[in-house]
Amino acid sequence: MIKLLNGEEWQEAEILKRMDDDSFYYGHLGQNALSSSALKKLLQSPKAYQASLIMSDSSQALRDGRLVHLAVLEKHKLNDLVIINGTKAKKEYKDAVEEYGDHMVYTESEMTSAYWIADAIHSNNEATYLLEDCDYEVSGVGMLEDLPFRAKADAITKDRNVIIDLKTTSTEISDWHWSAKKFKYALQAALYLKIFNAEEFIFIVIDKNTKDIGIFTCSDMFLESGLEDVLAGIKVYKDFFLQPNSEELIKNNVFRGIL
Repeated sequence: MIKLLNGEEWQEAEILKRMDDDSFYYGHLGQNALSSSALKKLLQSPKAYQASLIMSDSSQALRDGRLVHLAVLEKHKLNDLVIINGTKAKKEYKDAVEEYGDHMVYTESEMTSAYWIADAIHSNNEATYLLEDCDYEVSGVGMLEDLPFRAKADAITKDRNVIIDLKTTSTEISDWHWSAKKFKYALQAALYLKIFNAEEFIFIVIDKNTKDIGIFTCSDMFLESGLEDVLAGIKVYKDFFLQPNSEELIKNNVFRGIL
């Protein structure tokens, strides 16, 4: 049984079916279940998480990542997007965003970049081998520390033992371990292994500029640090959002230090 943050109770099989609908996954569950991105916001601060519930993140990095995911794993869904010839400053682009939402509207230059990146991945024997015989964009849900969590694996092997995650970067591949630390990718890996009950997590990383590809496996130390962050994020949620005086606690939270 999955009990959401708003008190709703779902059978796991039933909610997994609903999670194939992006509006339910990102909308309803975005508000009423935690995720790796939610935990990262909680570790940033309670206010950062609170703000994320009402403000969507439409950064260029996320836009690029979404397009690459579609171009590599679900190419047929590209047909659903609205593509604008020109820049985001054009009235045509702004009107389309207002009508369809910024997650559905892209420029031709963004599409071209995603196609080049996808082609680089599909042309790489090792990356192609890893992605073969996988299921793509697989939803997962589970209870951890009595809290509901959602996840969506980019690719997972048929036996459900190995999760593969695509990342794009503007950092040189040789320095990507610093990006992994900065963006707390260990947290995501540890959480996904728990939710999907999988054994291994692999990152396929592509440099958006050079189209170089990196394949990174996760060490036990990396995953242990990720699990520590998962539990720390959960503690922040419980300490601030499950208390009767939650709003007062969040409003009066301060960071202290000596300079």
